[in-house]
Amino acid sequence: MPHDAGGTSERMTRNGEMRVAVLPATPDAASALTLLGAYARRHDARLSRVSGHGEHALRWLEEGKVDAVVGHFAKASPWQDEVALSKPVGRSEPDNAKQPVLRIARRNGENALILATDRAIAELGQ
Repeated sequence: MPHDAGGTSERMTRNGEMRVAVLPATPDAASALTLLGAYARRHDARLSRVSGHGEHALRWLEEGKVDAVVGHFAKASPWQDEVALSKPVGRSEPDNAKQPVLRIARRNGENALILATDRAIAELGQ
């Protein structure tokens, strides 16, 4: 069973909260938030939205201040090596790797969260 190196899932269960930053100009974030909310509920936690902008929100993710960031990211994002970007939420991968689409950014090493959200995104696509 995968676990989270930084303890995200365990902390969520302990504190009853999953902290998610939604980047500005993400009007289609609802499907990603629904998916993350379901994951939070499986850990007896509630989803808590945190205000943050681009670089700041992704730094908070790296530092563990938020558990996920929802926004539009390109497959070829400069952040792709720093965070675990999901496949597009609710759509197929665009042909242009530089085209931003709705994705969930997760902290590298948080394997339980990454695997669970990747599976949920794949199920959305079926």
